[in-house]
Amino acid sequence: MLALAAGGQQFRAHQKISLPLAPEQTADVRLIFMNALGENEKNGARIIETAVSFDPDVIIFAESSAVEDHLEPLDGLYRFLSPCAEQECELLVASKEQPKRFWTLPLNPFWDDRYAVAELELPNGKSFFLAASHLLKPWLSGVAESELEKVIAQYNWFSGPSVVVGDFNAAPWSRAMLHLLSSTEMRTLRNPKGTWPTWAGDYGVPLDHVLVKNGARVVSIAYFGENLGSNHRGFVADIALP
Repeated sequence: MLALAAGGQQFRAHQKISLPLAPEQTADVRLIFMNALGENEKNGARIIETAVSFDPDVIIFAESSAVEDHLEPLDGLYRFLSPCAEQECELLVASKEQPKRFWTLPLNPFWDDRYAVAELELPNGKSFFLAASHLLKPWLSGVAESELEKVIAQYNWFSGPSVVVGDFNAAPWSRAMLHLLSSTEMRTLRNPKGTWPTWAGDYGVPLDHVLVKNGARVVSIAYFGENLGSNHRGFVADIALP
């Protein structure tokens, strides 16, 4: 009985910090996120080719040194490409629209540029904030906690429709993610699929997330990348904006 009660409590908690897909809404923007795995250079060209084949409006790679030598297919398709210097390519953002604003923020003393924000205005006139995050593993005590508080402060600063994608190194039911979601108005997917490890497919652990707030909704999501050399699957998410 205690186990059933605990399970019911966890279910109710997840209902509060999650949203179902909204297939009845019309998507305004398509996003791709993938942790490409830094040492996965031999698959970099295939990762780029696969991402472009989905015709996304924005592509975001974590550990993007895996693809930094294979960015030519993005030329002419994406007006904006975030700076990506050799050996300093932690997070890469490619967008068909030039951001109104773009900035990065160091979250921890070990890696720079694992957090980026773009304020984007679409051709239909709708604007939104898009943030990308690659967080430390939550058991790195003493550092992960302060990193999480920085991210929470950033998410609470967003005043309009907002979307966050990234590798959070934490499942939605983990203490870290529950704290993040309960401390912000960000909402995770009601039924996320596994992204790590790739061999587990849908039955893996959902460490990579798309979060929304202030009227933004996930219309659909598909997962990819089982054969692209990373230990994380990526996802393609169609987003509706108010």
